[in-house]
Amino acid sequence: SAWKQGYRDKDKKINRSGGEEVLDRILGVLRVAKGVDFGLYKRSTVRRRILRRMALREIASADKYLQVLNTEKREIDQLYEDILIHVTSFFREPAVFKDLKSIIYPRILKNRSPDAPIRIWVPGCSTGEEAYSHAINLVEFLGKQAAHVPFQIFATDVNPGVIEKARLGLYPRKIKAEVSADRLRNFFTATKDGYRIVPFIREHCLFAAKNLLQDPPFINLDLISCRNLLIYLGPELQEKALRIFQYAAKSRGLLMLGRSEGIGD
Repeated sequence: SAWKQGYRDKDKKINRSGGEEVLDRILGVLRVAKGVDFGLYKRSTVRRRILRRMALREIASADKYLQVLNTEKREIDQLYEDILIHVTSFFREPAVFKDLKSIIYPRILKNRSPDAPIRIWVPGCSTGEEAYSHAINLVEFLGKQAAHVPFQIFATDVNPGVIEKARLGLYPRKIKAEVSADRLRNFFTATKDGYRIVPFIREHCLFAAKNLLQDPPFINLDLISCRNLLIYLGPELQEKALRIFQYAAKSRGLLMLGRSEGIGD
């Protein structure tokens, strides 16, 4: 279509040297306003999100869009939200959660002191579905022992807005497509507009606004569940994140990545 061709033309323009300079200035505005440096994120992803905002605002050039960012705080907020892509759901890749029960949890609990807490970290937790999935999965595995085995799910995200939503633990009715009827009955309370995580699960999940790449990490972790976050980082930031995970995990701690991710070299 004509719109798609125009979109490709804009993409070419922002790819040229002058466009790259404007792109850096746009990221500079975000860095000052939000304290997050997107300069080392995957360039193609950042560029696509900027072009999306330009298309929505019907702005033809990156220079004009930069002018808008310098005069409209709301647009800075919108672009920030768009770059921090929040794609999450309950029990993504269900087979992985089954493997946790059959292979990983027994390994974590082997020869463990009864008062030693299980510690799990979910960086880039978005609106909380991943963190709550881990808590529910672990409680299902522990069964009657769940009340006596201490565990904590630390869940962090650079965006304070999604952290507030995660803390509330309120989700729309459409989660029925990804959460079984038994889990809805055992771990959620029906509300007027959807479902709310029960207090026992919420009490085990600590949510905090935290920049994975800048703030001190949690330590002595049994499991780090970082899925579909590394794919948005450039090679330098990926390496930095992996070194942070290595420092944060116990000597036999585990790292859980998305199916499209790896640990590189």
